[in-house]
Amino acid sequence: MPQLDPATFASQVFWLVVSFVVLTLILWRVALPRISSTLENRQQRIDSDITRAEEIATEAEGVLSAYEEELTKARFSAQEELHKAAEEAIAETETRNNALTEKLATNSDTAHQRIDGARKDAIANVSGMVEDIARQAVERLVETTPDSSAVASAVNAALGERT
Repeated sequence: MPQLDPATFASQVFWLVVSFVVLTLILWRVALPRISSTLENRQQRIDSDITRAEEIATEAEGVLSAYEEELTKARFSAQEELHKAAEEAIAETETRNNALTEKLATNSDTAHQRIDGARKDAIANVSGMVEDIARQAVERLVETTPDSSAVASAVNAALGERT
């Protein structure tokens, strides 16, 4: 094997050193700056992303705080509206109840008046019939015709005791 021949060691070492120096110079001048610039760019991007994330987090906290404050105001406003609506409903209900009570009282008074009128009419109708029946009964029992004013006063006295 020619690589292991001691006569070619010097040329092999020379070319090894030249290749190593050339490769080192290429890496030092070309590859390492690109790698280092890539790493620096990456670090800058990471730092800017971290900074932006912190800004966004701070902004989000502010927005969340404003949202919670608005939500609290909205809840308070909703409770006030519900309270006002409940009060209005109660007032309207009371107004309707009062109107209905008055209407029922009026209807009740009217009904009582109609009932009293009907009772008086019924008594007047019955009183005429009772007078006729009483007169006929007295005529059959006693066989005399009673005075119509006496029969009317007796029937009125009897009906007056019942009412």
